[in-house]
Amino acid sequence: MNLTTTDHTTTAPPPSGAPATAPATAQRWRRARGLEFLGRVQGSGLKDPAFLVRRVDDQVVQLSELLHLVVRAVEPPRPAEQVADDVSAAYGRTLSTEGLAHLVVTRLEPLGLVVPDESPDPTRAARARPLLALTAKGTLVPAGVVGRLAGVLVPLFWPPLVVLALAALVAADIALVARADLWAAVDELVATPTTALLIYALLTAAALVHELGHAAACRYGGASPGEIGFGLYLVFPAFYTDVTDSYRLGRAGRVRTDLGGLYFNALTVLLLAAGHVATGSGMLLLTALALQLQMLQQLIPVVRFDGYYVLSDLAGVPDLFARVGPVLRSLRPGHPVDPRVTELRPRSRRFVVGWVVVVVPLLVAALGWSIWYLPEFLRRGREGVRLQQLVFDLAWQHRDWPAMALAVVSIALLLLPLLGAVLVLWRVGATLVRLTRTRVAARAPASYEALPMADPPRVVSAADFTDEVMYAAPAPVPGQGWRSAVYRGSGHLLNPGPSLPEQRRRELEHRLRAPIDGSRRVVVMSRKGGVGKTTITLALGSTFALLRGDRVIAVDANPDAGNLAHRVAPPHDRTVTDVLRDLDQITTYAALRRYTSQALESRLEVLASDDDPRIGMALARDDYHRLIGLLDRFYNLILLDTGTGILDSANQGLLTEADQVVLVVRAGLDGGRAGALTLDWMDQHGFDDLVARTVVVVNAERRGSEPPEPMRRHFEKRCARVVTVPWDDALEPGALTDMSSLHRRTRDALVDVAAAVADNFSVGGAP
Repeated sequence: MNLTTTDHTTTAPPPSGAPATAPATAQRWRRARGLEFLGRVQGSGLKDPAFLVRRVDDQVVQLSELLHLVVRAVEPPRPAEQVADDVSAAYGRTLSTEGLAHLVVTRLEPLGLVVPDESPDPTRAARARPLLALTAKGTLVPAGVVGRLAGVLVPLFWPPLVVLALAALVAADIALVARADLWAAVDELVATPTTALLIYALLTAAALVHELGHAAACRYGGASPGEIGFGLYLVFPAFYTDVTDSYRLGRAGRVRTDLGGLYFNALTVLLLAAGHVATGSGMLLLTALALQLQMLQQLIPVVRFDGYYVLSDLAGVPDLFARVGPVLRSLRPGHPVDPRVTELRPRSRRFVVGWVVVVVPLLVAALGWSIWYLPEFLRRGREGVRLQQLVFDLAWQHRDWPAMALAVVSIALLLLPLLGAVLVLWRVGATLVRLTRTRVAARAPASYEALPMADPPRVVSAADFTDEVMYAAPAPVPGQGWRSAVYRGSGHLLNPGPSLPEQRRRELEHRLRAPIDGSRRVVVMSRKGGVGKTTITLALGSTFALLRGDRVIAVDANPDAGNLAHRVAPPHDRTVTDVLRDLDQITTYAALRRYTSQALESRLEVLASDDDPRIGMALARDDYHRLIGLLDRFYNLILLDTGTGILDSANQGLLTEADQVVLVVRAGLDGGRAGALTLDWMDQHGFDDLVARTVVVVNAERRGSEPPEPMRRHFEKRCARVVTVPWDDALEPGALTDMSSLHRRTRDALVDVAAAVADNFSVGGAP
């Protein structure tokens, strides 16, 4: 499989210092000729959708949704403004003409997918260069012939026939172990050395059948197989089948394609076993056993054998080796996680990281062993070639044609690994040289002429006497897990650094502590009842109160008597109604504190709604306006837990007062539709700026509940952030809630929500 991927891109304009281009509005582009759109990647391990495009040279390129839309929109060629408008409408977010030009010039033109209008197609475009791939490749069977053969063999993948064949393989192995005379077959091989040549020929034919199995499985799933070729893999000759087109299939179709070769090998073993039973040939018996050993070898997932591709497709990551560098960079203590790691879904991310941690040490050890023993390997290879030359000379004297052929094959088998070893070392050396040159070029100045003139020395003042000058920045210290135990147990001598999850949590906590200028009003709302809006208000407010040093209050602004205060402390005898009645008398924080409840653990303050059944009229917009004006004087962060009626006067008033909105939805389709309708209403009534800053919280109402992917994508395009809060037993009763009893994953999700809210504290805040 041969796949080129691109980084996921944003709609940001080109960075400062980017190469100057012609004005975007004056540019026109078109697609490169011969592009074929293969559709969306099925079963992808990426968080965001990915799409496949095949170039005229049969190279398949994986694109993000935005890049895919750009490639489609540039045809027919037209002004950049029209292309940007069409992409913006399809993507759901605004793409400027400058951003469009940046994407085309830096992403799509180097890949040979988009070219300037009236320009020739590129003669050389970026191609995939997978690690540990085949070298010195050549075509053995053209794609057209492979397609016709695969079409003939497709019926062999009829599921009942597959089950029957696998059962027959087990029965044949049991019969061979119980009845076959292995040692007699070995004696036959020793007595007739040319038998080895026949076994090798049969195994070579079985390898071709193996490749036909991949092609037939690819065709069975609905994709088109390519050529069958040969090359050198590491240090051994190998065949390959181009089944890149199988990436358009779902996970089951790709895994079937990966295992199709082994299935055809199983059918070959059945034929060999039947031939041995019919003729008693030891050669067929040894070939059947050797072929099954090769099948087991193919399941090794460390290098690019069939087992590697099976694991890759199960994880939904096309090229696991392409993630080795990003994963290793992300594992360094104190370094941020690479974007090529964060773009993976959590399950795929854990899978890839685990694979890298196991495989990289094995490959490094194997490479070191190979380099260490390379001189001995070359010496023995040279001696083997000389010995086979003597065998050939002796066979020539006696005109023993089979022995001569065996000697020639043996010499070829000795020379190919030597050539493969040289190629592997050459590629490793070339890669190291390229990386070294890249780093040196990045650090060195372009030329002496480009160096700026030195500034005159300035006068040093007390402003330069800072902690950064006097003290080196301390290394981050782990606070939990085995890393913390090692740090404390060694007397602070060994510092393995915080783990990746701990680094992420610290980064989130740093974000949620963003300073607030004045006060900040956050409205927590939902269009539908029973989605846990009050629970999220309490949890979010408690998270802010625990991790920030300023005053945080949650107001129960539900016109229908909410129960927020009951979730924090025993019932309080004063409510919002009392505060409004005594508004003129509340002139200090101490006076206002007599009207609020406070959670003992988080110190979150709550102002209760009035649930007296004798109340005949709910609070209106002006009432909440006066209340928020009072709270602005004493609190930095005000959370407003609203009711479900979007048309209610009080709720509309709260939206007018809001700096930001947290929209709580259920993970199901009905909850997503209700949330989308709420955003539509806000867009239509002048709250579009709040929609862009909205944080959507998907509150899981049962264990394992996750939002559907289209639902998540819809809200991500419209809002600032989408976070899923997992289901938690501690939040289920609806009574007094102890935040310390929450599961760690729930607390981490709440910190994520709080950080997303805090990211907008400097935008549109209260004066």
